Amino acid sequence: MRAPTPATFSHPDWTRAISAHVLGWTKVQVPPTGVPRLSGMLRKKHWPVTHYDTWLTPLTPTGLPAAGLPPGADDALALLESTESPILFRNLKLEHPVTQALLTAATHQKTIKTWVRAGLNLAGSYDDWLMANFDQKRRKELKRLRTRLGEQGKLESITLDCKGDLEPFLQAFLALEAKSWKGKRGSAVANDTQMQKALAAGLHAMHAAGRVKFWQINFDGQPIASLFALVDDGEVTLGKIAHDDAFAKSSPGVLIILDATASLFGQPGLTLADSNAMPGHPMIDRIWRDRIACVDVLLAGPSTPSPIFQLLSLFIGTQFAAKDKTKRVLAQWTGRKTS
Repeated sequence: MRAPTPATFSHPDWTRAISAHVLGWTKVQVPPTGVPRLSGMLRKKHWPVTHYDTWLTPLTPTGLPAAGLPPGADDALALLESTESPILFRNLKLEHPVTQALLTAATHQKTIKTWVRAGLNLAGSYDDWLMANFDQKRRKELKRLRTRLGEQGKLESITLDCKGDLEPFLQAFLALEAKSWKGKRGSAVANDTQMQKALAAGLHAMHAAGRVKFWQINFDGQPIASLFALVDDGEVTLGKIAHDDAFAKSSPGVLIILDATASLFGQPGLTLADSNAMPGHPMIDRIWRDRIACVDVLLAGPSTPSPIFQLLSLFIGTQFAAKDKTKRVLAQWTGRKTS
């Protein structure tokens, strides 16, 4: 695998911008420096024993530490030992070089949870991918969705390039998400003033470095679907998607994913697209058929006594299992969307 650079949502430009607005309530702590090529954002916890949890928010969905160069065993061990306590790394790509370096360096390790999510291998062409992944009936169905919507009004797909104006795309996304079920439930970015400021700061910081992609579908001049992604070193990771529920029969979410897919196949240097979606996502899993293995893992260096690590492993494993069961029960009772 290629040598990693700071990976998309772990990129320092992104995390600095986000933390400037949400730092107060996440109580993020940065471990001591001295690890020049490998660093992460952590929260200190004291129960049942002192440990650290990687910093996750709706805008920082992975605990993968940033790496400017391929990390060696010494780099990974230095990060693990910098806290003098176990670290729970959440939502790591299992096959990423940084993850592998941490697993190799750890004296103690306990896998808390594993899963896979949708990804897209960008080898070949969009047309070849379409032919390989969908039968003729499904391809015709997808084409009809766009054709029928276009017959009702003017349909336009637009994209943001590295020199374009980000702000109209950002405002369209915020407005669409606020009008959707997420807005009604209170989980849209615009429902939280600080989160909205954080998203704007993060996107502007990354756009200035040419690391943002945005796709938008307009109907009669009005946005009906929006999607952004962050790019780094041959890899693109989807961010958030929003669409107008009034057009649900035309599947605008599917249409904009297809627009993004076609666009990504046309970009030189890109090799992998990460959906950044929950496992078993009902929409993206049916479109992107490749899979990315992910893991939540508790790691510690030699300074952590084995009995302490075993106690913490048991506690966190039990806690995660209980949360997952509660989520499943609530989803069954309420039929509530989770993504």
